[in-house]
Formats: sequence, structure tokens, C-alpha cells
Amino acid sequence: MLRKEPNHGFKDIAQLNIFHNGLKFDTKMFLDVVVGGTLMVVDVEQATKFIDALTSIDYQAHNDR
Repeated sequence: MLRKEPNHGFKDIAQLNIFHNGLKFDTKMFLDVVVGGTLMVVDVEQATKFIDALTSIDYQAHNDR
């Protein structure tokens, strides 16, 4: 099913909104600071790049231990 419909029919902006609203307050605030305002005012491509960069940094930190 995921190969057939990987985003479940949601548009990218809707997925970003669902993701952002699902974050804990502290994480949401951290992400907003990184973006330089709020994640919801940058375009989807920029937001995705920020999220990917943060997750790769976090992934490396957990594997370096």
C-alpha cells in the first residue's frame, strides 16, 4: 500500500501541517527557531530540507555513542 500511495493522498503542505501539529511543544519551538520564525511560513521544500538536516544530525548523534 505504501508503494502505491506513499503519502496517502495528502498534499505536501497538509503532510507538513500534520507533522508540525503532532510535535511536542518543545520540539516545535526548536524547529521554529532553526527555521528563523515558524515552520509554517516557509515553503514545503525548505521545510523538508530543515527537517531532513535536523534528523540526519540527530541520527549521527545517536550512532556516535
